[in-house]
Amino acid sequence: MKILVVDHSVHIRFRLTRQLWAMPGIGQVIATADYLQALRLLKHMQPTMLVLDLDLPNCDPIRLIPQFKREYQDLMVAVLSNDATYYKRQRCLQAGADWFFDKSDEFELLLTQLRKLSDPKQLRDSS
Repeated sequence: MKILVVDHSVHIRFRLTRQLWAMPGIGQVIATADYLQALRLLKHMQPTMLVLDLDLPNCDPIRLIPQFKREYQDLMVAVLSNDATYYKRQRCLQAGADWFFDKSDEFELLLTQLRKLSDPKQLRDSS
């Protein structure tokens, strides 16, 4: 599984990347804070999962979600945000995000979801 993390927070990028590399089934993890670089990486690396922060400078990530889903049909999108209002959550899910997680109290839920998706044993057991 290949994962692209796009988050403005150095701390979140570091923590998430470190924990993802420890999971079975993770083949590649790349992290960036720049959405233009994220666009290039999406095209080049063809990730399985995009973990997307809503607080990126010079862009509206919610508007990018439908474009990402159209261009990369197998891409899963997990939004990870400090701005976890009901309104933002609904907008992201309607835009095509597969999951929405609040950074302050759902970070571990994101990791649990990624662990389930990346573990080849769990995928075999569920089929």
